[in-house]
Amino acid sequence: MLELNHGPTRHARAPLLASSEGRGWRGLAAELRYHPAGTLPPCTFSVTEIAVLMRSQANVTRKSGRTVENFAASAGTIGLSPTGVHEDSAEVTSDLTELLHIYLPANPFIALAKHTSQNYDASVVDYRAGFKDPGIGNIAHQIAGELRFETSCGDLLVEILADELAVRLLSHHSNTAIDLIARASHAGTLDAQRLKRVMNYINTHLRDEISVEELASVASFSRFHFSRKFKATVGQSPSSFVARLRLELAKLMLSQGASIADTAFDCGFSSESNFIRSFRRAVGVTPGRYRATIGS
Repeated sequence: MLELNHGPTRHARAPLLASSEGRGWRGLAAELRYHPAGTLPPCTFSVTEIAVLMRSQANVTRKSGRTVENFAASAGTIGLSPTGVHEDSAEVTSDLTELLHIYLPANPFIALAKHTSQNYDASVVDYRAGFKDPGIGNIAHQIAGELRFETSCGDLLVEILADELAVRLLSHHSNTAIDLIARASHAGTLDAQRLKRVMNYINTHLRDEISVEELASVASFSRFHFSRKFKATVGQSPSSFVARLRLELAKLMLSQGASIADTAFDCGFSSESNFIRSFRRAVGVTPGRYRATIGS
């Protein structure tokens, strides 16, 4: 979990609905909170924060120095707060039943700067709120979905989403002039030899943590191009593909009499209960019922 010097104190009055803490996520952290009407205290943001309203509506006022923003917020409304910005206050007129806080550290920006040999930095992101962006909205819904229902590849999924989010912020919500998304859209596909190397790596490390950085290295591509190339070649994102293989691994382990706890651990879940819930959503029955049915 990222070290956040503003989160615990600033959101003390906002009940936590779900958190990425303990999930082993790479690239970003996230919290889903219920925010009662009222005023949030001042803070200086230690990482870039993207707040996305998932449910309800309210009028919001944000103040940072001479900047004052008044807007009506509804589902999908976004607020950006870059690293280092000091916010004097934020006031909401009605309860926000589900507000997703995405905490994006410097890592994806640093990796992007190395990839492009240009000086991209989170500080160039706009301090702006009261707008909607379908790209950020889609990323937010995937993160919220992973918070609510853990999958076997949440860490890999979120790592990819962190890179996509950094690119989106720089391309659409900063003072940079380069359309990074347009560049990445021409990624092409993986040739047969590279794809074989990636598949061998995935199968060998199916019970281990798998990062996009590792997969990209095996394919000899940057992490910012690899995910698009993989999806263009296979028809699935790396996280969806690995999740499907881990589901088959879970079925195999259960059919061979493995315990639910061991199966959950080997298939990348943070807890047995999350594995049971995810397996039931995917298969239609609990792991225990599946094992009993296969063994009968």
